[in-house]
Amino acid sequence: MQAVFYSHARNHLRELIDKVCDDFDEYIITTKNDKSAVLISYDEYSSMKETMYLLSSKNNRDRLNEAVEQIEKLQFTKKDIE
Repeated sequence: MQAVFYSHARNHLRELIDKVCDDFDEYIITTKNDKSAVLISYDEYSSMKETMYLLSSKNNRDRLNEAVEQIEKLQFTKKDIE
């Protein structure tokens, strides 16, 4: 994650948008009043929101964690979907 000042971000906005979309870069944009925001791609934002939603339910979170543990221990069966 790179940090840039607001003036740089304003002058290079198209370039920064291209980098976050094409290279999955992330930028912290800071004003001279020490206010900060993060610039990420829409795809990355959507993925984060979906993950937060899936983990918001304790039952779903527990089930997902259990599935990850099973995969890490190779305790699963592979099935072809027709």
